[in-house]
Amino acid sequence: MLGADAIARGAYEAGISYATSYPGTPATHILESIIRNTDVPCEWSINEKVALEVAYGVSLTGRRVLCSMKHVGLNVAADPLMTMSYLGVRGGLVIAMGDDPGAYSSQNEQDSRFYAYFAKIPCLEPYDGETAKNYTKLAFELSETFHIPVILRTQTRLLHCYLPVTLEEPLPQKEVSLVKDPDNLLPLPKNVLRLHKELNAKQPLIEEWIAERNFNEVYPGEGKVGIIACGITFNYAMEFAQELPILKITGYPVSKALIAKFVKDLEEVIVLEDGYPLVEKIARCLHPKVKGKLSGDVPAEGELSPDVVLRLLGKGAEVQPEKVPPRPPTLCPGCPHREFFKALVEAKPNYITGDIGCYTLGALPPLNAMDTCLCMGASITNAIGIAKQGVQRVAAVIGDSTFLHSGITGLLDAVYNRANILVCILDNSTVAMTGHQPTPIIGIGPRGEETKAINLVELCKACGVDSVVEVDPLKKEEMVEALKKGLETPGVHVVISKRPCVLIAGKLHKRETKA
Repeated sequence: MLGADAIARGAYEAGISYATSYPGTPATHILESIIRNTDVPCEWSINEKVALEVAYGVSLTGRRVLCSMKHVGLNVAADPLMTMSYLGVRGGLVIAMGDDPGAYSSQNEQDSRFYAYFAKIPCLEPYDGETAKNYTKLAFELSETFHIPVILRTQTRLLHCYLPVTLEEPLPQKEVSLVKDPDNLLPLPKNVLRLHKELNAKQPLIEEWIAERNFNEVYPGEGKVGIIACGITFNYAMEFAQELPILKITGYPVSKALIAKFVKDLEEVIVLEDGYPLVEKIARCLHPKVKGKLSGDVPAEGELSPDVVLRLLGKGAEVQPEKVPPRPPTLCPGCPHREFFKALVEAKPNYITGDIGCYTLGALPPLNAMDTCLCMGASITNAIGIAKQGVQRVAAVIGDSTFLHSGITGLLDAVYNRANILVCILDNSTVAMTGHQPTPIIGIGPRGEETKAINLVELCKACGVDSVVEVDPLKKEEMVEALKKGLETPGVHVVISKRPCVLIAGKLHKRETKA
């Protein structure tokens, strides 16, 4: 099964009672697998912060819960995470992270292990299908042993590869046991320092727990060159240099004593880790000759692929990668966003701020219809800042799911601070970029069940905008006219480009006809 399926299976076997997520490649498939293969209740949350907060609520009832997201989603969820580590959890709470080295579908390459270090919580890093499933189960055990959230850090390559996994019977779900404990659950000044001290006291105990279960262990070899391999890179070390001494690192915090003992009699140490040089920095304090990202021997950018490891070991210098013509992503044929962008270009805004979604591809030729893109929801707030400096005819482009994720607060800010901007919400009735998950706007739940639908027009009106109009992007003249009016009229104006994604339009039509 896929690595993502293995994590979902591990959570199911661990006896979870709920699962939360916001779609984001490469982690989307984790919740989809739970939806498809189990009867565990779950939700596509509005954003990652909400997903983690809901998960924490489940944990307070004494039941186990899985929260999954991609690496940049943890930026959104960092606020509850940093305090959650102080307050602790009751039922096991595991945060399954999908990091994206190489930025195959992301705007950066950040490393979730640093969030674990920052929040002083454990992190487990599986390297194959068996460990993806088993580490997930162990993460729940670790979480409940120390009453602390646990990060399970994986990457695109592991999540999207098919791997052998041994299935086991699931544990029964725990009974609800909600206990009032204000002294430990309220981060008031009188409690915070005590809670922080208790969190600090857990650190050596967590390190000991990890050591007892051999997450970090030495594989003896010959020679004076040793390899420290973290997570998935352990596979590369075992495949290409099994004869050398190898220290496998798959549990954090890492014992400095273990690393010191491993490097003591070595002449050279090679550190393999996908992401930032977390372990390499520790190794450099313990040995004078360390090869890694900081030394320039390993590229600081991009995925740590087998080719890179081969070249580092001097076994692949002669291998030339096959040259494949680049195939950058593009808007699908028949995509309604394409027609919207044509109309927007014709309306001639002075500046277009973009957002995260498949519509970001409107920035590419031949449309060239986007000037900047920062993060989820930033199109509206970036536009406010630009317009407040006197720039006129500023348009912000944002998707329907992204607007609900983190665009509403920006729209409120624009109204409150009297910005002169045009906000274009591209409503294609799905979260298209990550595989067509449902949005609250269509009123369909994660398993296709009917729920309340959010009225986007009324929501914008409730935010106090000066005008809101919904237009079919295939009606070009009507769309161009609406965009020009929004750009030329002072105030905050919203144009909703509404037409289903071409890849799901047939399914929506069948459902509406059946209804």
